[in-house]
Amino acid sequence: MNALEKRIAGILPEIDIAGHTYTIDIKLQELRNKKEPWKNLKFDQMVMSENGENYLFFFRSRRQELFYASQEMIHVPKDVVMVEIPHELHLDPVGMARKYGMADDYFQKGYPMQEKRIANITPLEKTGLLEHVAQNRRQQKTQNAKGQKL
Repeated sequence: MNALEKRIAGILPEIDIAGHTYTIDIKLQELRNKKEPWKNLKFDQMVMSENGENYLFFFRSRRQELFYASQEMIHVPKDVVMVEIPHELHLDPVGMARKYGMADDYFQKGYPMQEKRIANITPLEKTGLLEHVAQNRRQQKTQNAKGQKL
């Protein structure tokens, strides 16, 4: 069976995120860890790229969860990476067709079904997050030094 036939038969597609396999579930709007299904990543908690083609999010690979950066943060766990995955039409065109009441193969020409995908992983050094954290640390040291002088 090819990828489209498997999907029509009910087998959900998968994506590898930093070495962990997730089932793509359009109906529940989540990526569900295959080995630990209670661990899931919700699409509505991810950020859409400027061009609208991909989701972007920070991911803690050891905990297999989303990581949220804050304006004030002064530390980033070592296992955090930036993840980029395609939007739902690329991840599961059959699921999207069913969501909108269309034929299973409606999106196949523009978005061919794939059984397994691999997420793009970007090291934090290329994201600007580490620079942000370093700047926060410098500001904190400056504020602490001013506080001690008073």
